[in-house]
Amino acid sequence: MDRGSRLLVIGDIAWDVVMRPSADLVWASDVYGRVDLLAGGSAANVAVWARRLGADTRLVGTVGDDPFGRLMREHLQREGLDRDLIGAPGRETTRIGVLIRPDGEHAFVTDHSDPLRLQAGDLPVSLLDDAGLVFLNGYAIFMAGSPEFARALLHEARRRGVGVAFDPSSFSLIRKHGGRRLLEGVGRLDVLLANEEEAAALLGVPVQAAGDDVLAPLLEFAGTVVVKRGARGAAALTREGWTHAPAHEVQVVDTTGAGDAFDAAFLVAHLAGLSMGEALARANELGARVAGRLGAQTR
Repeated sequence: MDRGSRLLVIGDIAWDVVMRPSADLVWASDVYGRVDLLAGGSAANVAVWARRLGADTRLVGTVGDDPFGRLMREHLQREGLDRDLIGAPGRETTRIGVLIRPDGEHAFVTDHSDPLRLQAGDLPVSLLDDAGLVFLNGYAIFMAGSPEFARALLHEARRRGVGVAFDPSSFSLIRKHGGRRLLEGVGRLDVLLANEEEAAALLGVPVQAAGDDVLAPLLEFAGTVVVKRGARGAAALTREGWTHAPAHEVQVVDTTGAGDAFDAAFLVAHLAGLSMGEALARANELGARVAGRLGAQTR
């Protein structure tokens, strides 16, 4: 069956509460800085950037019926991505605390007190109509506890010849869940996208050892393995070997969402049939652009 051209994105939608202290935190007291409420969620970031890049994109994720949920619906409506949002009556939309260091690196505190989990009934196979690629991230699996909610949809995608792409999202949560367990649960992938720490966690090796040869066993799980290496660029591995692309120079402000923007640009280029080198170059460019400003979806 011929693939369509649409990118179907499945996963988390959230508000980022971004904190940029001007000095070291002072416990039990105060420090000046900046606090912003910004649209986020890893899957939503991918979908927003893919659509801004011109791709026919659908986003499936859950929002609460609280004020944050209503604000998110309005935001995603403006982005043209509100069609497939799933409401959660009486629930609160996911919030993520994001603490930004002066060098732009971040740490997340995800509110997991009452996670908005996707369920199998949220993913009818009709979502695959005209889809060329399905993208799923690790956060959706970690919130649900397993990939069972997506199993039927992914099976049908593979039967139809629709590509499946996956980003495992978080090296600390991969370690908690188990790298091989995560990959085996998702099943065979067309594209695996991970940063070095995540790729190492998937294989259970130290990140210091995550060179090309060490990461090659990931081909057991994916036809294309893309490794994001920050200031050292990115690389992609297929059966034909590695393709490397240099990073784009950027004054880093906030790395939140830069990897998601990278994913979006790479997948849009992949859907368009561009070469691996061109796809990596476009992904590095957009990732750097996002890292150079505050917020994951800031234009």
